[in-house]
Amino acid sequence: MGRSVKIIIINGSPRKNGATGKILKFLNDYLKNNYQETDTEYINLADLNIKFCTGCENCYKTGNCIINDDNTEKIRNLIKHSDGLIFSSPTYASNVTGLFKTFYDRVHMTMEQLLYCKPCITITVYENLMGGKTAKILKEMVMNSGGYTVSSLTIKNAFNKDPLTDKIKNKIEKAGKNLAKKIKKNNPPLFSKIYTRIAVNVFLKPFVFKEKENNKGIINSWLEKDLIRKT
Repeated sequence: MGRSVKIIIINGSPRKNGATGKILKFLNDYLKNNYQETDTEYINLADLNIKFCTGCENCYKTGNCIINDDNTEKIRNLIKHSDGLIFSSPTYASNVTGLFKTFYDRVHMTMEQLLYCKPCITITVYENLMGGKTAKILKEMVMNSGGYTVSSLTIKNAFNKDPLTDKIKNKIEKAGKNLAKKIKKNNPPLFSKIYTRIAVNVFLKPFVFKEKENNKGIINSWLEKDLIRKT
């Protein structure tokens, strides 16, 4: 038997049992019931008292956030050692929720390229407008953190209505199948690898190496992923 596949599911909705939660629970059950070696970790951000990023840049220097009493660093480590991820957020005002944005800031994914070579699903639920804009924000977050999106679901749903129609269930199952397939194949798209290396070596590295001693956390993360050569 091969090793267990680890998938992290992040619910960025303040309403744990709302439409976004129902969709994620269905997807979680689908993965667990159809892929026996899959171990999922379902995280409701609403269960955590996530504090705001203070902009201190301690994570740049040490690789760890200076705030250590709200489980955010634990989630970051789960993401780091995962094989695939599912990120979800409803949109209330033309963007991801404030809860999700606070989480994203705190796990310092982009500078460290925490999602490097990891396949992801993004899910956006909206009622009226801007679902596509929010979906784009989630996909850019994945891409700018080194990962790649295998499925992006943008689901329109009326307030307090059950989103799990047969059509939506089929879309969710297809997304789950795509994720499991990509994890098993373990071959990220060439474009994703090239994009990440250009982002790191052309745009981020000159900025980071201006103050190498203050940015060792970032540099060590890049070295672990073989994104830069040791100098």
